Amino acid sequence: MNNNNGFTIIEVLVSLVILSMIALVSSNILKSSLETEQETSQHLNYIKELNLASTIIRRDFRQIVNVTSKDFYGNEMYGTFISPINSQSLMFNSNIKSLSDEVSPIKRIRYEFENKTLNRKQYFSTNPYDQDDYTSIELIDNIDDLKLTFLYENAWYESWPISLITSKKIPTLIKIEFSKQNKDYSWIIDPDISYAIQN
Repeated sequence: MNNNNGFTIIEVLVSLVILSMIALVSSNILKSSLETEQETSQHLNYIKELNLASTIIRRDFRQIVNVTSKDFYGNEMYGTFISPINSQSLMFNSNIKSLSDEVSPIKRIRYEFENKTLNRKQYFSTNPYDQDDYTSIELIDNIDDLKLTFLYENAWYESWPISLITSKKIPTLIKIEFSKQNKDYSWIIDPDISYAIQN
C-alpha cells in the first residue's frame, strides 16, 4: 500500500487555474472600480467648475452699475453695457466690494471667449487708463462654442447696445449659450436693473 501525503500534479494545476481565474476577476473588478472613481471625480470637478462660473457670472450681472465708461484714451464709450456683434465678449461695470473705503467699489468687468476658454477680466477701476491693469481668471475651459444674446422688448439681439436708447440701458435678460464635452448649456440671467442712465 502506497501512502502518499502530497498533491498530484493534476490537483496542483487545477488549483492554479482556479486561483488565476479568481485573480483575473479580482483585477478586472479593481480596474473597473478605479476607472469609475476617476470618471466620477472628473465629473464632479466639471460640475464644480460650471457651478463656480455660473455663480461668478450671475453675481457680476446682478451687481451691474449702469454708469458710463471711458476707453483707455479717456473717450466716452457708446453704451454702459457693451457687446459688439460677433465679438464673443461683453463689458460692463459692477459693484464689487473693495477692501478699502478709499477706493471706488465700481469696477469694469470684461468677459472674453478666446482659445476655447471663457475668461473674466476685472479692472481696478471703472475707467482704467492701462489696458493691462486687471486681474484675470479662466472661468470655463474647453468650450466648443459660445454665443451671447440680449433680450430687449421681447426680442433677442446678438449685440448690445442696439440703439441710442439702449446705449443707456442694461438688457432685460442676458443669455449665454455654450457647448462643452458634447453637451449644450444655456444660462439666462436677469440683471434686475431697469433704470436708464440720465445725461
